[in-house]
Amino acid sequence: MYRLLAIDLDGTLLTPSPHKIITPHTFDVLCRASAAGMALVIATGQMLQVLRAACGDLPLTAPQIIENGAMVVDIRSGRVLHEKLLPAEHILPALDTLRSFGLFRAYHTYERVYVDYNTPRARNWYRPPVPPVVEVEDVASLYPQSCIKVAGIGEESTLREKRIELERIFAGKLYVTQSSFDLVEFLHPEVSKVNALKTIAADLGIAPEEIVAIGDNHNDIGM
Repeated sequence: MYRLLAIDLDGTLLTPSPHKIITPHTFDVLCRASAAGMALVIATGQMLQVLRAACGDLPLTAPQIIENGAMVVDIRSGRVLHEKLLPAEHILPALDTLRSFGLFRAYHTYERVYVDYNTPRARNWYRPPVPPVVEVEDVASLYPQSCIKVAGIGEESTLREKRIELERIFAGKLYVTQSSFDLVEFLHPEVSKVNALKTIAADLGIAPEEIVAIGDNHNDIGM
């Protein structure tokens, strides 16, 4: 018997852009699953504000996964239950490498997302309900401010190959994943959606064989 359903947000639970909503049928199915005793976990690379805006009406009583697993939170109170920040010693090397790869950079903190000045696609990717993006001359100037993750924004046609090379460069140092066709991210080496899901399952006393997980992108494969 399945006791936990983990679902990716963008590209899986939500309809395509520009609307990005949960269909009434899907909403009804999830509510019935919750009423039958199944824990619902949204596993997203997005920030808490986005999760709340998209899924605030769902019966999400279990801990939720945000920032690609860097944080496990209570959606109602916003309390952080588990977190792993990007190791400080790897922040600048990650930013420098992204620049050398010709990617525009984003620096994620608790409250804001900072991007290089005049970053293409930034206003499309980081749109409301994400807090307003702050453009700065050089995102590396934010260091040593605590960083949840560093992201690189690039062309869909070449980003997969660049991500594979970035994985090789930072193997054993950082978790490198692709949240969409044009966004690559660096996180703590122990961070992933699947590791966050394991933490939640252990907290709830749920075995791996009692979990169903659904996703559509590179950062969902582990689940």
